[in-house]
Amino acid sequence: MGNKEYDRGRACNSDKDTGSTNAVFILENGATLSNVIIGASQLEGVHCKGACTLKNVWFRDVCEDAISLLGDGNVLIQGGGAQNAKDKVVQHNAKGTVTIKDYTVVGVGKLYRSCGNCSKNGGPRKVIVSGLKTNGVTADVVGINSNYGDAATISGPCGKSVKHVCQEFKGILKSKGGESPKLSSTSSCLGA
Repeated sequence: MGNKEYDRGRACNSDKDTGSTNAVFILENGATLSNVIIGASQLEGVHCKGACTLKNVWFRDVCEDAISLLGDGNVLIQGGGAQNAKDKVVQHNAKGTVTIKDYTVVGVGKLYRSCGNCSKNGGPRKVIVSGLKTNGVTADVVGINSNYGDAATISGPCGKSVKHVCQEFKGILKSKGGESPKLSSTSSCLGA
């Protein structure tokens, strides 16, 4: 898309999930989005309804999530990056494998989180991260739910200011209320 910048013309005034109606781009199953900048004036970035590919997609400022994976399927995120995400960059609500290659994050909570408390929560979900460049990750690079069979494979250096590379959680159903608790195990965090 020629590295043009797109947004929704609405300032980020909430860190709550506001749904696909506020997304800058909604990608159908099998779609590819490349060479684009998501501007700061938006509540939701890119929503994938299934398998999708994002190549060289940049996010100036992340409001709720930069990339929300809502439908089952494998996802490739290659090149690009995101900055200023209070929480996470990639939210993985569906099943499948997410491959993140040669990505850059600056001033974010997490790069990736498999959903901790979705309505139809379950897995397995897999994430493969390689060639990541970070600066100022405030929580974990990756968060997964090992009780659902999630696994993370992380290779190569993770950059600067990384306190914890991979955190396992116990995923729960939204109907149970609350947040998914952290676990002390790391057996599903491979290469981290």
